Amino acid sequence: MNSAFTKVSNFKVNRVSKIAITLTSSTFFLFALGQAPIFKNILAGAFSCSG
Repeated sequence: MNSAFTKVSNFKVNRVSKIAITLTSSTFFLFALGQAPIFKNILAGAFSCSG
């Protein structure tokens, strides 16, 4: 019983930490994209050329 409860709590913690890591990395990636003028130019070129 005790070991099963420990496994469940560990699984929940791992799942939450994975979600937190994913959110943090994606937020940082988007922030870096916004800060880099090279990516801004690529995005602007892609959107302007597609039209």
